[in-house]
Order: sequence, then structure tokens, then C-alpha cells
Amino acid sequence: MQKKFQPKTFFNWHIIAIFFACCNSADKGESISHDTVTTAPHVATSKHSARPAHWEYSGDAGPAKWVSLSPAYSACGGKSQSPINLISAGAGKGGSKLNFGYKSSSLKIAHHQHVDDIIDNGHTIQVTVEEGSTVAINGKIYQMKQFHFHSPSEHTVDGKHMPLEMHMVHQSDDSKLAVVALLFQEGPANKNLQQIIDHMPAKPGDSKHYTDVKLDLSVHVPPDMSAFHYSGSLTTPPCNEQVEWLVLRNKFYLTKEQSNAFATHLNKNNRPVQELNGRLVGTVKMN
Repeated sequence: MQKKFQPKTFFNWHIIAIFFACCNSADKGESISHDTVTTAPHVATSKHSARPAHWEYSGDAGPAKWVSLSPAYSACGGKSQSPINLISAGAGKGGSKLNFGYKSSSLKIAHHQHVDDIIDNGHTIQVTVEEGSTVAINGKIYQMKQFHFHSPSEHTVDGKHMPLEMHMVHQSDDSKLAVVALLFQEGPANKNLQQIIDHMPAKPGDSKHYTDVKLDLSVHVPPDMSAFHYSGSLTTPPCNEQVEWLVLRNKFYLTKEQSNAFATHLNKNNRPVQELNGRLVGTVKMN
């Protein structure tokens, strides 16, 4: 998951959304990287500057170098970083309570809203969503802001990457972040993902607005939904910590062709898994 959350709104499904988008400092007025919310361009600055610096997924500005690119990225060397490897049989039972709510005035509307913006900021495809979709963790409500994609997946399960991972980014009134992640494996065609593929921007920096494209969000929050739950960070600079992570254990699918479409567009935008450093990973189920 640049800095401020974009005020624009859009859809409810991924994100999910629920169907899909990233992560920076949670403070309002602070910029957030693609894993969080905004899509302002990255600014190349001096190594000694506290301002954001240009970063990449490989080379001299790759993940291993993030912490040294700028003092603003010092959290990238922290002890509670994301993503992590998840052990399918090792997660304990958590006491957390989890509830999703989209447009409480109408569940149907909440799961069938308009695509407002699809933005390619050079690191991911991000969709901004309309206000009203929420996830509640232990009674704390987080409003969904956007969803975006990583190919291959950032989190691994039993050491294995999936072809695609979608991050639905939420923010609370006190600017705390929660990310709901979906892991996709190859299988049947995914109608919602196909609509995103069909409307992908042609190049980084482009944005498109479609008021006639609708996404069915309910399919990404199955009635028997369960998730890995742990405390982590944004997966892109500035890598701020104290982010609530919910990685759904349910299976989601896309075809080989759909997987290739994302892989070609995203070009390996996944951060390597980070050390757990004693953190506990629990399992929660939808209430």
C-alpha cells in the first residue's frame, strides 16, 4: 500500500471494496505510499532529507535499500514489518471480533457501487472507493478508502506465493489503518477482476473514471469468511507499523490469462516476506 488519502470515492465491492488497493503514515495530512491511499508521485530527494525518496522493487532503490533511502523510511527496518509468511496450521485462535459493513443503509448498494477511479501510479493499480464501506475489528470501525494489487502475492502461505494479492485499505477516525488482503490462485474466471483488467490505464500516471462500471463486492466476503490476523506495517515506504492486517483464508480465483494480465501490468511489485520477530498470528471469523 503516498501520502494523504484521496478524498475521491468510488466503489464498494474489493475492496472490499471489497474488492481491491496500499500503506504510509496513518496521520492525516501525511503522505501515504501506494499501499496506503494517495497516488501523488514519489519525489527523489537527498539521502539526508526527511522527505520521501524515490523507491523501487529492485536494484539500488529496492526493498533491501528502503531503510537507507530517506530518514522518512526508517520504519522499514522495524520489528513489525509486513508482509510475512503465514502458517496454515500454525495460527492460533484469536479473540478478535470481525464485522464487515458496506453502506449499512442498503447492503445491496454497498456491494454494487461505481468504479470512481482506477489509477496506475507506477507501483500498483489502485481503485478509490466511495464512503460507506467499513470493517470493524473489536468494535473499532475502519472506513474503506481504496484497494490495490500486488503480483505475485506479498504474503505467502506455508512459504508459497499466490499469483495475485489484493489489499483493501481502511482508515479509522483516529487515522489508524487496517488492511484486508485477498490471495488469488489460478482457477475459474473472476468477473470482478476482469472488469478491472478491461479498464486498466494504459500507462503509469493515467487515471480513468467510469460511472457505469459496477463491481460485486459481496463475493469477496463469504458468509464463512475467516482470516489470519496480526499487527504489521505498510508494505511500501514509509513502512509505518501498527497496521491491523486481515489476510483472508478463503480461496479466491482467477484464470491464468487474468493472472498474466496483472503480472504484465504490475511487473513483480511484491515486497519480500519479513521476519515475524515473535509476533502472534491469530485466526478470526466473521461474526
